[in-house]
Amino acid sequence: MTAPHLRLKRWRTGLMATAMVFAIGAIAALGVMDERSLVSTTRIESSRETRVLAEVLASEFRAGLASLGGGEPAGAAHAEGGSWRFANTSFVVEPRQLLHEDAIANDADHCLLVWATTTDDLRTIDGTPVDIPSVVQAATAGESSAWLTPTEALRLGLPEELAVAGLSRVEDPRFGEWILAVVSSTERQRAREARRYARTIIMVGLASLVVLGFGWVLLRTQRQERAFERVLARESMRAHQEVQLAREGRAATMLTFAAGIAHELSTPLGVIAMRAEQLENNAEDDRARRGARAITEQVAKIRESARGFLAIARGAAPLRERFPAADVLRSAVARVGHRFERAGVSLRVHSLSELPWIYGDARLLEHALTNLLLNACDASRERGEVELGASSKGGQLEIAVSDRGAGIDANLRARIQPFFSTKAEGTGLGLAIASEVMRMHRGELRFEDRPGGGTNAVLRLPAEPMSDDALADEAQDAHPAG
Repeated sequence: MTAPHLRLKRWRTGLMATAMVFAIGAIAALGVMDERSLVSTTRIESSRETRVLAEVLASEFRAGLASLGGGEPAGAAHAEGGSWRFANTSFVVEPRQLLHEDAIANDADHCLLVWATTTDDLRTIDGTPVDIPSVVQAATAGESSAWLTPTEALRLGLPEELAVAGLSRVEDPRFGEWILAVVSSTERQRAREARRYARTIIMVGLASLVVLGFGWVLLRTQRQERAFERVLARESMRAHQEVQLAREGRAATMLTFAAGIAHELSTPLGVIAMRAEQLENNAEDDRARRGARAITEQVAKIRESARGFLAIARGAAPLRERFPAADVLRSAVARVGHRFERAGVSLRVHSLSELPWIYGDARLLEHALTNLLLNACDASRERGEVELGASSKGGQLEIAVSDRGAGIDANLRARIQPFFSTKAEGTGLGLAIASEVMRMHRGELRFEDRPGGGTNAVLRLPAEPMSDDALADEAQDAHPAG
């Protein structure tokens, strides 16, 4: 597995873990927010209920005071037990008698408080004085509700929890202003809140377990995928190594075979060269001498090519000679001319002037270019055309061989290697040798689809501009003195 692929896998795992944490946090936050909203709504409803009950009791208490009769103000009042007596009248106000019995029944969760403003203290309906500052402050401020602390609730005999009081005022012209406070404990509400919180926690926990479960399954699946990819990569590498070993074995066999052929050819080539030399020496006309000389030159080239191929197979470095690139192109064109004529394919050579000089082995580069030209010829139809052009740009020499054949499939381009050929009768050595020659010269061989059909085979290798001395030498060679 490559490093970028591994980093991508780790990034995906980290992102998944972060998403899981955020999902659990979002579920918990939503649960808490919903519970708080429900608690707030419940408390508002509890406060409203106590206010409504206080208003109902105040209305009933107001009617009871009106039924006592009389018209003069009663004056100051003082409480004796559950009765309030006034200084200017003989009337006695007993709130318990003026209210419905069910409404004033105190229990473990409720309590009714009465405050006659002409007195100094807040009392229960039975006349017991109590110290509840929160109710007194709310009544003094004219508020309709108040929240009692757990300590204040305990003073009233209620559970030691928050309590809510609903306040209502009764104005009477004779007995003055009265305030009734209905106090209700929130113990049951708190118990319900605790149960809701417990349910919320359980739901958040279950949702978190589901998220964690899915995350664990996904992470485990990813680990299994990575393990499978590693196994697949190892198997692919092993298969590639086996193929490479087989290819190297075949290459070694071919090297041995080529060395044997070169050795076997040395004797017949020597005989041919000797006979050609004899023919040249004994020739009676210039035409015969030129033919014999051509045989001698071709034999020499065969020997040099054989030695060059054996050097490539053995991993030897190419020669480092400096020569004009145009000479290599012209020599290659001259070598393949007869093949193009026989196939009925024209070879169009673009201008080769002003090409740079290059370093390397001219014979090997010529052979590589020759292979590309022959392949382009074989790929072309009769009366087709192959183009050869070269250009220099940015210290690089580009040689392009273009044909209008069927082209090379993209999947086959990556398989250019010894013994691979697109032709049924091919040996598979031509393109592989050309690619190896370019590699030895720090260059590359690249195949491109040609617009309109066909293939562009591009040789790219380092080059240098032609010096002034070289230009002068070429000009002198082109126009010899005399």
